[in-house]
Amino acid sequence: MDDITTNDEETYADGEGIGAGEERPEGVEDDDFDEEVDEDQSLRRRPLPPWLWNSFNARVDESKPRNVQGLPPLYADKNTRHVTPSDLFNPQFFLWDPQALCKSIPCPQCKAPLQRHQHIPWPRRCVDLNSTFWIIGYRYRCSYCLNLRTQRRTVTYRSWDPQILAVLPSHIANEFSAYLSHQNAMSKSLFEWMRSCFQNGVGSKQFSDSLRVQHLLAYDKLHLQYLHYLVSLRQTLHAYLGRKYESFLPFDDVTPRGHHGFTPGSEWLRDMYDNFIEEHQHDFNQHMSMLTGEICAIDHSHKVTKHIARVNREQIFTVLLTVTNEKGEIRVCNFVATKSHSQYETALNRMRESLDKYGHNQPILFYTDNMADKQFLEKSFPSLRKDVIPVEKYSRLDPFIIPSNVQILIKDTVRDLQPTATIIF
Repeated sequence: MDDITTNDEETYADGEGIGAGEERPEGVEDDDFDEEVDEDQSLRRRPLPPWLWNSFNARVDESKPRNVQGLPPLYADKNTRHVTPSDLFNPQFFLWDPQALCKSIPCPQCKAPLQRHQHIPWPRRCVDLNSTFWIIGYRYRCSYCLNLRTQRRTVTYRSWDPQILAVLPSHIANEFSAYLSHQNAMSKSLFEWMRSCFQNGVGSKQFSDSLRVQHLLAYDKLHLQYLHYLVSLRQTLHAYLGRKYESFLPFDDVTPRGHHGFTPGSEWLRDMYDNFIEEHQHDFNQHMSMLTGEICAIDHSHKVTKHIARVNREQIFTVLLTVTNEKGEIRVCNFVATKSHSQYETALNRMRESLDKYGHNQPILFYTDNMADKQFLEKSFPSLRKDVIPVEKYSRLDPFIIPSNVQILIKDTVRDLQPTATIIF
């Protein structure tokens, strides 16, 4: 237990939830109480918000009509007498046709309105937390732009093209629920969960393994459900007719009846994360430049640079310079070739300028493991010298006074030094 607590302290994890949950004792329901009995105030449920009540009542009203078998419409529409493994796969689709939600979409090049050309004949696979869904997209054609290769007006854009997403209104573009790679995609919910894991010490390999486990677990549950269904048929007439049923194929089976399951590897996940960081580099730099820096710590690390690509087996960057502020936030983060002061002087000067630009106080204290940085830091941040009185070295000792009976002789040639050295030794 002590080890767990220590680890939480190192990762700054507090384990606190957020929001108000149900405070009623487990197993206590409204029907268990007499309406005439005044219920204890502490046991009353918090009222649900109107938007949730309205949606709940609408779903209840939809389920009220029943067919002759007593099934509501949702059950009746999906009811089938003979279940196969492919029925349990139940592929989910996400239709992305933003032109239907906008008056017009301008061409990213000439700004002329785009026209819907056709649907994309191949769905785009998107990996989610424990399943996969497929994106249905469309091609939009510009009637004015020329194809550079054919010199014909055949320029088209896919509806999920980053150039199309960039010209859409923000509230519509945010509805697109995936981050795309060259051929695949991952849902935004999975990507944001991956970011949280990376920020809390989980590596890409560990995350890839965990994701694979979740997908296989969900698939195994379908397999078990299918087996339970077959067991239930043993008590019906099917058991006497000798009917045969399809086998539940492995997760990654690629035959026509297979699931064609897929989970990404660690390299793909890492590339997706790196691409996101590169796309938002300006945002990160802007955020860092707006942070405070009154009490800072400067440090050089050689760990990260070991994982950076080399040129002719030689490291380009050997050190990662990091400056953190009093809140533990990274204020400066630079790769440098050496630990020389000239390598990161510009970065510290820009930090000083950004503190003035955004109205923050200049540093009053700097922690460093190298006292040789003292003069350099004071030069970069003159505020470090403000109201500081240097402490004299060995100030606790009395000044040494040469006794009056001691004769001082100056020897400045080899001939003069030789006799004196002979006397001493």
